[in-house]
Amino acid sequence: MQDPMNPQSTRRAGESARRSDSPDGHLSDWQRHTAWIGPVPSNPDPFDEPADSPEIGEIRSDDVRNRTGDFWKDPDDMREPSGLMADPYSVRKHAEEEQRKQDRRIRIRIFWTFLGLLTAAALILYFGVFRITEIRVRGNHDISASEIIRLSGIRRGSSILRLSEKETEQRLNEAAVSAAASENRLEFYRIQFQYLEKEMPGTVILSIREREYCCWLSWCGIIYVMDKSGLVLYESENPANRPSELVEVKGLEIRAGAMAGQRIVLSSDKQEEVFNDLFMQMKVLGCTDIIREADLSNTASILLTTKEGYTVSLGNRKSMHAKLRSMMMVREKLIEMGESGGSINVSNPESPIYSPPAAQ
Repeated sequence: MQDPMNPQSTRRAGESARRSDSPDGHLSDWQRHTAWIGPVPSNPDPFDEPADSPEIGEIRSDDVRNRTGDFWKDPDDMREPSGLMADPYSVRKHAEEEQRKQDRRIRIRIFWTFLGLLTAAALILYFGVFRITEIRVRGNHDISASEIIRLSGIRRGSSILRLSEKETEQRLNEAAVSAAASENRLEFYRIQFQYLEKEMPGTVILSIREREYCCWLSWCGIIYVMDKSGLVLYESENPANRPSELVEVKGLEIRAGAMAGQRIVLSSDKQEEVFNDLFMQMKVLGCTDIIREADLSNTASILLTTKEGYTVSLGNRKSMHAKLRSMMMVREKLIEMGESGGSINVSNPESPIYSPPAAQ
């Protein structure tokens, strides 16, 4: 169609574009026909160029193809399995659940890390710090500390945490009896375990008590020396070994145990009770060293003889402590008065009776 005002303006569709934009006359269909309608692009991405326009892609920035982030996600990926868009509440709930799982994993890692450090510290303390470096012995007088430590089985360098008081007591008592018999070290029978004390990190205190020689008896021609509980500390067949400084016990009916390291077992339970009570009270009052002889053949009439020659009648075992105390007071008074010999009756401790020796 010709323009009346400009006869040269008459052209066909696409001619202006051909002459101005493409001097060589090679135009695409969509450039030659302004009303051209092509097929619907198969890829809705606005940055994907049509196949017939590769020149556009050459000038496109490379960042356009860096498709990361939520903006570039396919809308289908934002949908729930049902095909509907995700509910904001569900999304938030899912995020919170993921956060809780993450927190739980962090707490578990922290727990195991702490447990590992604690275990490592315990092993270092157990194997490196709490080791026995010093052993002390208390209560020994005649037996050396080194011998007692040897019998106890405690070793320097061993773990102080594994050291048991009960096991140490059992080991010491058994080793003392065994060594006394095998090594002929009768003094080991005197060792009596008291307690075990630990001073961290590496000091052990072993407390013992040495049984004291208290009394002796002669049975079947053998002398048995005992402590106050009737434990035989040593025995001898030599009459010259009679310990005159100790109390001689007479009248005991022995049934068993007449052997070093064992307690003498008496046939009469009452006689055994009298023996234990008498020597325990004598030990408490500290009067064992003033008694020369104790006759327990008649438990209803217990007789003692002091080293000065006084005969003391105690009667039965009732009020033993009071009777012995009364005897000690009367004895001291008689010594002050210069009286020698005679008998003291303290069967009634509140009213002791002294009878001088019969005139020759």
